[in-house]
Amino acid sequence: MKLEDLGEGGFIRKIRERFKAAVVVPIGDDAAVFDIPSGHSLVFCSDLLAENSHFIRNLHPPDSIGYKSVAVNVSDVGAMGGTPLHFLISFAAPGDLDVAWVDSFFDGVAKACADFDISLIGGDSSSSDRIFLDVSMIGTVPSGKAVRRSGAKSGDSIYVTGQLGGSALGLECLKSRDLKNRAVRRHLYPEPRHKVGAALRERVHAMIDISDGLSTDLTHIVEESKVSARIYKDRLPGWPDAASNHILHGGEEYELIAVSSQDLAEVVMNVPLRRIGEIIDSGFENQVFLIDGPQESVLSPLGWQHF
Repeated sequence: MKLEDLGEGGFIRKIRERFKAAVVVPIGDDAAVFDIPSGHSLVFCSDLLAENSHFIRNLHPPDSIGYKSVAVNVSDVGAMGGTPLHFLISFAAPGDLDVAWVDSFFDGVAKACADFDISLIGGDSSSSDRIFLDVSMIGTVPSGKAVRRSGAKSGDSIYVTGQLGGSALGLECLKSRDLKNRAVRRHLYPEPRHKVGAALRERVHAMIDISDGLSTDLTHIVEESKVSARIYKDRLPGWPDAASNHILHGGEEYELIAVSSQDLAEVVMNVPLRRIGEIIDSGFENQVFLIDGPQESVLSPLGWQHF
């Protein structure tokens, strides 16, 4: 069966029957309604995945696209120190898309709901000549406790969670059909560090998730904080067999960069944090410097660029 045979009403009924959320007004009305805990602020974010820009239909399994579309938003909420709650999906696709693809996509969404303890509560659908997926997520954070990119201070230490370069390596392996390499799963089914972000929110000055690459996302912190940074190449926790360009510039990692005056070199929620450098005062520009043995150079932001 094709999506055009199912129709918009059938498409919505299929989703509504599968995803039942414990909210005041769930899927099926003009809007969902839910309550938030007293003393908390809402965290909103959204991410758009476009076919041929963020995924290739005949290369990426549809369940992995569904899973990742949710996971990237979970990661953004966690980078603010928040806890994800609910999300909406806007889904645009060609009418001749096979419903089996759609079912597999929502298998991935359902797995993400179970893994991250969150709920799908609505969205929208439309026709398009290619697939577009927009997920908008809602989370909470204790009032006044959201962690921003702009709080880094000279003298702070820079930490990263986990390992870097695995997703970029995994994409290369996927394209070359080296499917046995475990980096492929790293790319297809990312593990956002949202619980680590929430655990660290009282101890850090700034935080960001690595969605566009270490070089690019650390640059976001130094520009927003009006400081510079120095990191050491031999301290970067690289994924096995990942090349330097994967580690420094590879996107879709969803690890965290955390900046703090405290010692965070420990294991939090079973995830190691490693100190990779420090925040320093800026000269004329807010820059990231890479120390490689005796050499120091400016690390240009060469990660993912959307335009």
